[in-house]
Amino acid sequence: MSNKEGNVWSELREMPGVMELPFPWPVGGAMRLGLHASLRRFYRVIPSPETISERQQSTATLSSGDTPPASVVLVLYERDDAEAITRYTNTARWFNEARVRVPQVFGATNRSLLVEDGGDLLLAEHAETQELTQRYVEATQVILSIQAHGSASHNPNPDWQLDAGRLRNELAFTEEYALRHWLNSDPSQGRDRAFERLAIATAKLPSRMCHRDYHSRNLLVGEELMVVDFQDAMEGPLFYDLVSLLGDDYRDVPTNAMVAAIETFWAGDRTSMPVSTIAHVPDEPSLLTAGARQALALTAAQRSLKALGTFGYQVSVAGCVEYAICADRAWKHAKRAIVSLGWDDLLTELVAFDNL
Repeated sequence: MSNKEGNVWSELREMPGVMELPFPWPVGGAMRLGLHASLRRFYRVIPSPETISERQQSTATLSSGDTPPASVVLVLYERDDAEAITRYTNTARWFNEARVRVPQVFGATNRSLLVEDGGDLLLAEHAETQELTQRYVEATQVILSIQAHGSASHNPNPDWQLDAGRLRNELAFTEEYALRHWLNSDPSQGRDRAFERLAIATAKLPSRMCHRDYHSRNLLVGEELMVVDFQDAMEGPLFYDLVSLLGDDYRDVPTNAMVAAIETFWAGDRTSMPVSTIAHVPDEPSLLTAGARQALALTAAQRSLKALGTFGYQVSVAGCVEYAICADRAWKHAKRAIVSLGWDDLLTELVAFDNL
């Protein structure tokens, strides 16, 4: 947890809707949490000292279901957004039905949510131990659960899909905020054509239900992984969540964890995929079929370039320069995928990213 502001409860309680939330005890304080590439703000809220003291002195034996939580998380939106709040609660219900662990929702207003506190340890901060490999296997099994439930149930966001139009719009965002706004790269018709080609090729791949932002900062480590930031889940390319997890922009994924995750995924979904003449077939990962290797690389290229747009916006517009290091990692992932596809023209068009 990052806390540079101290106790901010006195300010939060004045925010519209906050005091309407069903806090499980009298509130004693709130501290802002972490670094998020999001317009939402997150706070850990704790009980009053009197409440803590009473709980410590109590000898009553309560079942876990009757015991109030030691802390909760307040999610605060920039403005009233009943549609976004409803989407969050509906998608949380969908993930629960998929048997994926997500924060319990205790209450909501048009601008805020009160949810379960999953703790401080992110997968992004987990030490490189043998347990880390097992956590990546577990994270991959979560992807398979999302995909399996998506095949058997209605999409929680049925009007959304990572189709060619949306994938292309994401690359347009990268063009505007990373290449032009941040890196001062001139527009290029060749780059436009290459982005169009990538979006169309990726959209043609087999599709499954996706978390859509599945990386180590959205996975909290406890007895089991808790998945957060899931509200934008939608249908998209088969490998989308896997490349988000393994082509992580927030940490380096050890090779043994990466291999174990790919093996787990492929054992759970051996989807047949033809080879397209639009690109080369990468040599790795060798355990996948040729069509799957090509599909993985196409998805990785699009996903990493999309992430560069997010980081470009954070640095050039929001002034969060700390995201520059994430952009550097994202470009390395994108460049590796583009090279493996044999797209030298796109690599040339993106040379500005070599200055990161």
